[in-house]
Amino acid sequence: YYQRVGDFDNALTQYRVLLGENESSAEVHNNVGLVYRELGRPDEAIKEFQRSIEIDPKYVRAHNNLGVTLMGMAGSSRLDAAAAEFRVALAADPRNVESMVNLALVQKAAGRGTDARDLLLRAVGLDARSPGAHYNLAVVADETGETTMAIEHYRAFLKLGAVTHADLLARVRARL
Repeated sequence: YYQRVGDFDNALTQYRVLLGENESSAEVHNNVGLVYRELGRPDEAIKEFQRSIEIDPKYVRAHNNLGVTLMGMAGSSRLDAAAAEFRVALAADPRNVESMVNLALVQKAAGRGTDARDLLLRAVGLDARSPGAHYNLAVVADETGETTMAIEHYRAFLKLGAVTHADLLARVRARL
């Protein structure tokens, strides 16, 4: 509850109590990592995600969250490490659209737009109701001059992501 409402200090306090009772909870370490990331403490977040993965090497969420955290840090080595985490997550769950979209973002950042586009097309094929997949596919298509595809996926994003991604609405409407 505290984490959801943005009361991160109380969330950390409660998670510490839980870890005191059961240090080997991959889920709690993952959640602590999310709190640290929200607090702008990526190094501590990384340690928590890594601990979660030590406990449960196939915990897809921890791999994905570690990848997202690494992706947000500067440097091509961080992008490579992030891509590796998303690939581990996808090896454990090949239909994980979130990890697929995140890997596509790494590919895009690395200048591999075609690979990003292919991953995003696959993500939309797996989950046609994923606003993130539609938005990112629209952006990639827009940047590569695939106007028809961009328009199609911007429109899909507007239908699916108006509530969950309200911060992007004005930008998408302006592009359309």
